[in-house]
Amino acid sequence: MTPFRAMIALTVVLSSLAVGLEVRDHQGASSSALSPTSSQPVIAAAEEPADPVGRDLRTAPEDDRPNIVLVITDDQRYDEMQFLPRTERLLGEAGLTATEAITPHPLCCPARAEMLTGQLAQNNGVHTNFAPQGGYDRLDTRHTIATWLQDAGYNTAFLGKHLNGYSQTDGRDPGWNIFNASSHGFSDYVDFHQYDNGRRVRVPGYYTDYVSQRTVDYAHELSRADAPFFLWVSHFAPHAARKTPDCLAGETCTLRPPLLSPAQNLQRAVRGRTTTDDQAREFAEGIAAKPSYNERDVSDKQHLVRSKPRVPADQVTDFALGRAAALDGVDRSVDRLVAQLAEDGELDNTYLVFVTDNGYQLGEHRFWGKILPYEENLRTPLLVRGPGVEAGTRTDRPMTLVDLAPTFLDIAGARADLTLDGVSMLDLWQGEKGEDPHRGGLLIQAGAYKSETGKRGWLYRGVRTERYTYARFFDGFVELYDRERDPYEVDSVAEDPAYAALRAELDRRTRLLQDCAGPQECNRDFGPLPAPAG
Repeated sequence: MTPFRAMIALTVVLSSLAVGLEVRDHQGASSSALSPTSSQPVIAAAEEPADPVGRDLRTAPEDDRPNIVLVITDDQRYDEMQFLPRTERLLGEAGLTATEAITPHPLCCPARAEMLTGQLAQNNGVHTNFAPQGGYDRLDTRHTIATWLQDAGYNTAFLGKHLNGYSQTDGRDPGWNIFNASSHGFSDYVDFHQYDNGRRVRVPGYYTDYVSQRTVDYAHELSRADAPFFLWVSHFAPHAARKTPDCLAGETCTLRPPLLSPAQNLQRAVRGRTTTDDQAREFAEGIAAKPSYNERDVSDKQHLVRSKPRVPADQVTDFALGRAAALDGVDRSVDRLVAQLAEDGELDNTYLVFVTDNGYQLGEHRFWGKILPYEENLRTPLLVRGPGVEAGTRTDRPMTLVDLAPTFLDIAGARADLTLDGVSMLDLWQGEKGEDPHRGGLLIQAGAYKSETGKRGWLYRGVRTERYTYARFFDGFVELYDRERDPYEVDSVAEDPAYAALRAELDRRTRLLQDCAGPQECNRDFGPLPAPAG
């Protein structure tokens, strides 16, 4: 045996020991060793009984209300949909693509809280990722989309990454018939812990593969119960991995690119590259060519940007390679999910929605990360297929993550037990051309951030309209971008006299929206904006 063949053989053996090279799906079909889907984990794990609760799934064959499936990624940019071609085909081409969907609070925990509650952060209490004004403990889990849909007769299931700070000692959230939430270790992508329906489970396999397999398992189980269901699948990809396993789960952790799956590592060993490597390198080159990448003059940016050094191009490439591979795993997971729903006869009666929690800057404006009020962070992919959604349609009407819960309630004919800030988008999804509820602009904001604000407060509050982005930071610094003239947001016009009247009006709207509560206050028609002078 040649040294090269010996190396390949050793790689195969090690990969099979780690997660099981040949696996069986729930119907017994096996997958090829070099297929990117072949690394589905052996689910056997060390299990510790906690407070076991039975599934207790409702059966209601006469209830033909649509199912709802929400699939979310973590830190995915809008322009990274190119790495999810199956998802675009199965949801976008078979349904609706929203090109102006926004995550108005572009950070993991607040964004997820918005999806759970249909409320903005000033009303749901989750301002940031960590205490004292953020994290899992800030959310009142007794009042969420899960409790409302369960009360309305839906079977409900949650799988994957939960709010930051959730631990398996927190147990099962109210409202979920099936509750399998990640506890810790998932940011390493391998060897992680789940709170799996009353059992504390250690999973030695690859995170996306585990979520993918459990997704089809739960979809099949819920379908067999013969009652309407809500399934929330929360992926960790393409979030960065921790650089060291003993790093605390906080904002100060040094990060590295997402880890490849065992099957992708095997591809690299045998073929020299994964199926997404070439496209990812082109993507990184495109970022480096943007006027905003390593922006030359950042004097018009707030201190958080001005204090940053330039981002090395090889860092962008390394992360682009890992992120693309991670999203490829999600893409294949969506493919499996759609196939399972079709096999169970539920696909045509299911609203399947795909979004991310927030975007991510990869060196634009010299910044690495999320949270800031730039397009790379604010825009989210939003694709939906389902009853009444015409295939291949696109809309540039703005919609937000806060609108998801009201829309799901509308689908189910259910009611919330608190006041929501979002509005139902069901009519828009189904092609009806009503009045735009967000025509006055959308509140954008971020809570306390590291040393900039201390542990409490707001990093910025602002408004995003069809044309403009306005943000007023905690220290009074203002950024204002005319995205029609400056799509890369390189030159803030906050100090341009020609935009003085516009700046004053956007500041007024911000001050009114930042304390808003309810759909009328949070979605206003303020009338036309002043045009730039001259």
